[in-house]
Amino acid sequence: MTTRPSYIRHHVDEEHVTVDWFFGRQRLGTKATQLVLVLLGWFFTVLPVVITASALLNRTNDNRGWWGYHEGFVMWDLTMAVLGILICFFVVGFFVLHVIDRAGARRRAKENTYDEPRLKQRLQITADWYTDKFGPEAERGQQTRIRIEPWGDIETYELRGLYRQNGVE
Repeated sequence: MTTRPSYIRHHVDEEHVTVDWFFGRQRLGTKATQLVLVLLGWFFTVLPVVITASALLNRTNDNRGWWGYHEGFVMWDLTMAVLGILICFFVVGFFVLHVIDRAGARRRAKENTYDEPRLKQRLQITADWYTDKFGPEAERGQQTRIRIEPWGDIETYELRGLYRQNGVE
């Protein structure tokens, strides 16, 4: 097992940050109260959906459904029309934004905004470091199982240190 890198000051396990009160160890009264609140919440979430669906399915039949008044159906139709227009507006708007972004990306891709010799040197330093750490590339491709030890991942700060040593920050 590799050791923890020096730049990691605090280590937090998931069990310290994950709190599941309903399935955790607590008094039975707390769990019963939570269960009642969850069931009550689901009831008041599902009830309006059932009432609205029943009214819309029985729109033409006055004797069935939970409610059925003309003004409610007019308001429903108006709401659905406005939501449809908004959806179309957002789809077209985001499509236009996407096209503008892609056109800008093509323009930016043609511009050379980096120092090419510096990038080549950094890539060479990284490749050498990776080969030292994980072996030659040909052997890495033939491995069927890879085991990563704790703290054995690629360390960004280690790479930054190598860049500083070679004067390529």
